[in-house]
Amino acid sequence: MTVRDEIIDQGVVEEEEQEEVDKREPNGKEQLPRGNSEQRPTIDGRETVVGEWTEAMMGKEKVEGRKGEARIGMGETERGMGETDRGMGETERGMGEAERGMREAERGMGETKGGKGETKGGKGEAGRGMGETEKGMREAKRGMGETKGGKGETERGIGETKGGKGETERGMREAGRGMGDTKGEKGETERGIGETERGMGEAGRGMGETKGGKGETERGMGETKGGKGEAERREGEGGETKEDLSTFEDLLQAVIGQRGRWNYLLFFICSYGSLLPAMQTMSYQVLGATPDYWCHVDQLLEANWTTQQILHFAIPFNNKTRKHEGCQMYDYNYTTAVVMGYDEAMVTLTPNRLPLVPCQHRDYDLSVYKSTITTEWDLVCERRAMYSTTQAATQIGQLAGFFLLGYIMDMYGRRRTVLVCSFLYILTAFGMCFSINIWFFIILKVFVASTGAGVYLGSFVIQMETCISKDRSLFATMYVLPWSVGYMLIPGIAYWVRSWKWLQAALSLPCLVLIAHYWLLPESPRWLVLQGRYDEALKFLKQAANMNGNVPPSDGTILTAMHTIYKKEPSTKTHTGLVKILCDYVAILRLKKLRIRALIIFGCWFICALVYYGVSLNATNLSTDVYLYMFLGGLLEVPSYVLLWPAIAFFGRVKSLAGLFFMCGVSILIVACIIFFLPEAPVWIATLLSLLGKMAITASFHLVWLFTAELFPTYYRSIAIGEASLCGRIGSTTSPYINDVLGEKVVWAPSLLFGVASLLAGVVSFLLPETRGQNMPETSDFNQDKGGGRDNKAFAIESPEIKRQQQQHTDKNIDANGTKMVRDAVNMEIGKKMEHKQENGTTEMEDTKL
Repeated sequence: MTVRDEIIDQGVVEEEEQEEVDKREPNGKEQLPRGNSEQRPTIDGRETVVGEWTEAMMGKEKVEGRKGEARIGMGETERGMGETDRGMGETERGMGEAERGMREAERGMGETKGGKGETKGGKGEAGRGMGETEKGMREAKRGMGETKGGKGETERGIGETKGGKGETERGMREAGRGMGDTKGEKGETERGIGETERGMGEAGRGMGETKGGKGETERGMGETKGGKGEAERREGEGGETKEDLSTFEDLLQAVIGQRGRWNYLLFFICSYGSLLPAMQTMSYQVLGATPDYWCHVDQLLEANWTTQQILHFAIPFNNKTRKHEGCQMYDYNYTTAVVMGYDEAMVTLTPNRLPLVPCQHRDYDLSVYKSTITTEWDLVCERRAMYSTTQAATQIGQLAGFFLLGYIMDMYGRRRTVLVCSFLYILTAFGMCFSINIWFFIILKVFVASTGAGVYLGSFVIQMETCISKDRSLFATMYVLPWSVGYMLIPGIAYWVRSWKWLQAALSLPCLVLIAHYWLLPESPRWLVLQGRYDEALKFLKQAANMNGNVPPSDGTILTAMHTIYKKEPSTKTHTGLVKILCDYVAILRLKKLRIRALIIFGCWFICALVYYGVSLNATNLSTDVYLYMFLGGLLEVPSYVLLWPAIAFFGRVKSLAGLFFMCGVSILIVACIIFFLPEAPVWIATLLSLLGKMAITASFHLVWLFTAELFPTYYRSIAIGEASLCGRIGSTTSPYINDVLGEKVVWAPSLLFGVASLLAGVVSFLLPETRGQNMPETSDFNQDKGGGRDNKAFAIESPEIKRQQQQHTDKNIDANGTKMVRDAVNMEIGKKMEHKQENGTTEMEDTKL
């Protein structure tokens, strides 16, 4: 039933009730309706009332519809307020992102402050990134202001809506009260509806403002993110290096850059460790110089016979050596000769037909030397082997030093080993001056040699491990120049100091400079990285870069590269005990790819040391001046080192080494032929050829040092150099016995032996791989190739191109499979110096950077 039907039914009911009233009224008078002084309407008037009621009720339905729409508007307004609140949250997050962007930009500026050149551009880019970030913040703040304004508009719209709702309710009450005056109430209702519509309009505008504020907020956030991305990009341009830093060679190149002041300063510090061992090792010829000597004949000396009279009468003459014998004399009753006198005894007696007896005591010619260890402890004749032992003690000490100190350096560091050896070196070098007998002297000589080997080897390893591949041959060549200087200083000092104790003290004075190593000598950064001591290595490398004027990558990039290198290399901290030391030394021979080349290089060391010390200390057999021979020998080492550098750069290591061995062998064999076939030839010819051979073997000896450092990976490098030096010390220990014992009997035999050995070394040198222009091995792939037998390919030397391809393949696998592991480890081990992003959208970018 409709509203109209209800109104008609109500009108019919009222009409019937009125008829009943009329029946009860007397006099038939018409009664006026209650509450109205006018006459009630007729049936036509009832229809008018019904129409007005209908319109009123329809207005009421419209009011209810408007009221529903107002409620919907309020709901939309409330949702708009929710959106506004979320917009404010987004704005606050945008401001947080903007602040982080500013911190990133500031960090980028901090990273680039220390740089020069291109870094200034990076700093400007970082500054522009900060400007972008600040602009993004201003946009965000402006968006936030717009959001707050939208929120105010929304609240005003809500207020208008509530006012409209009140007007609507008021209109409804008016409509209910004024059913009679429906038109007036209808106008009120329409005004209420208008107010409601205006309120809804205000609410819509508020929602529009809210959406606009939200848009401004999103725009501000976009500007903020853009500023942050720009700052990060500029920061990357200011300090990050996109180079491959998977090897320590690459890291050195990126951080230190080209050769500069720092490289030369480090060379000056390290090379001092090459000068001192030369002064202690090569002084053997002047400390133990053997002047002319003869048997002591008491009766003739007491009769005031001169030295020449005693030699002519009592000492036999050797036609081969053109000298008087020093170990025997004629067996004769010299008291009778004293009674007869020299002239009568020479005419009457014929002692040269008498038997010979060994000397009980000897006299020495002290016109050249006031004292030597030979004259003090009578190291001639039957004690001649003891004289050779004093030089062998030097080689034994170096052997022990190189054998043990290579392992100690890997365990405890290069610098610490050098400092300890320097302290002991100073004590024992000066202690030799107070030797009370030959055995005490030999023991101290062993300690001097072993600690000197530690100073020499440790300094050399530090120098080599801080060079990039293209500079290594240069600094390795320059490293041994101080050895030549120390060698040449010996005859100069010995010429003025003729007493062996004072000479030893003078040669030991330069050792005091080693005390400065405590403040000047750095630790090898390569060793620090392998020990996981990244901060120390980073500090060292940054100092080097600053001194060279190079702009290094950021700390995070350097630390990540260090960790990658560390993961590739086995740690040396696990080695404990003597058995483990021996296992490490044997391990090189168990690795298939290293075994043959190790045996060849060890043989080259043996021959180099044997020939070098044999030729250097062979002045006596050549019958030449010791001072001149030593000075020329030291002087000729300088061009041998200098000319070696361009030779190995042009011809490579292998061809240069083989050629030098051949040159030495031919020269020394010619000397042997001259001594054997032309004993009357001028001495200077044999001396010149001998010095030419020494020049070649000197260059060879230096080249095998460099070659050994380049053939073995970091983990085995010091051990390999120690083992090779051990083989060299065996050769150098043998050489004095060959010169002194064998050479005293067969003068030409030492030269023949040295020449043949050099030619043999030249042949086997061709089996070694070429290392010119190659990085020093960083990790030993050789561990996977143990064993030998029919499949042993140790002789199959890989070409540099194949090695580079294999290295690149290995690096790609590491990057593909281990990037996240490396990143996580870096975050954990270096105190989260590399920020790891958690958003899904940045993971791929971070992996690529790492």
